[in-house]
Amino acid sequence: MLRAEIKKRLDGFELDVAFQADEGRVVLFGPSGAGKSLTLQAITGVMRPDAGHVEVNGRLLFDSAAGVNLPPQVRRVGYVPQSYALFPHLTVQQNVAYGVQRLDGARRRALVQEMVELVGLQGLEHRRPRELSGGQQQRVALARALASRPELLVLDEPFSNIDTGLRGTLRRELLDLQARSGIATLVVTHDLDDAFFLGSRIVVIDSGRVLQVGSREDVFYRPATRRVAEFVETRNILRATVLESNSQRLLLNWQGRPLEAEPTSLSRGQEVEVCIRPTQVMIVREDRLPHLPPPENPFCGAIVGEALQAEAYVLRFRLADSADPYDLEIELPDYVYFRLGLDRQKEATISIHRSAMHVIPAT
Repeated sequence: MLRAEIKKRLDGFELDVAFQADEGRVVLFGPSGAGKSLTLQAITGVMRPDAGHVEVNGRLLFDSAAGVNLPPQVRRVGYVPQSYALFPHLTVQQNVAYGVQRLDGARRRALVQEMVELVGLQGLEHRRPRELSGGQQQRVALARALASRPELLVLDEPFSNIDTGLRGTLRRELLDLQARSGIATLVVTHDLDDAFFLGSRIVVIDSGRVLQVGSREDVFYRPATRRVAEFVETRNILRATVLESNSQRLLLNWQGRPLEAEPTSLSRGQEVEVCIRPTQVMIVREDRLPHLPPPENPFCGAIVGEALQAEAYVLRFRLADSADPYDLEIELPDYVYFRLGLDRQKEATISIHRSAMHVIPAT
């Protein structure tokens, strides 16, 4: 378990974050300049906070009130920096062994070989970093960090130096490695795909403050604020007004159109923002309409823009009689796009399920 409360004032920037994470994989997620690296430095012991405390598995690493500030080498926090920081003149074996020099020769060799096998680098023990791919260099850095038997493994932007095509493979390998080692892992990233794939719990940070702490599903589908919704690429954030709010229904006015959402505690006349992920907007097949229950929140309109991504189409949908360039973004697999005949017919009826909407007070 990781508990952190960190306060630090620097030139023109103030860090004031607090979070607790019990899960095995925690992601510290936010844009560049949010304070992620400062938080990481406080946890690893590279930077001393002005106030606060840091605790891993009940062991106090830093506490300003108690005067505790353990040096980095005794914190039992394994650190893998963005650059991997491998020694270019040392082999794989020698790089991994660097952090466990205190052990005698036989024990050190056995531990190094164990770590090499754990990260799948058998046969590469005598190569130097320049002879390895980016992914292999990352594994060496992981093996070196794990060799010290840390209680917490910290990875700073682990895939920033990796080609896009390899990231999926390395994400899966990292998940597998974390499961086999059983070591709590903190991943620092600004990449949404990394955060979604690696985080069982996500801490969203911006401008030196924690905006939300929650499960992956909470953060992605139930963002606490508009800022978080923007970070996780909700893309459809609709301004609306509460028409009716009770225990059975929440009825909204969106651009003069009624929109019904799941009940929540809001007041009549209150301004709200409706967060809808583009994958949650459904396109209804016209030939199925007579044979199905009435769709929730149906709207007619037309596709006015589209872009093909990897095996998915991103569509821009404009409501009938709308004066805006487009009103909603829709994302759907390419096979669904063709099955619905959207390559030929651009007029469509959409449906937004009540459960697909997350309503928050407007900011």
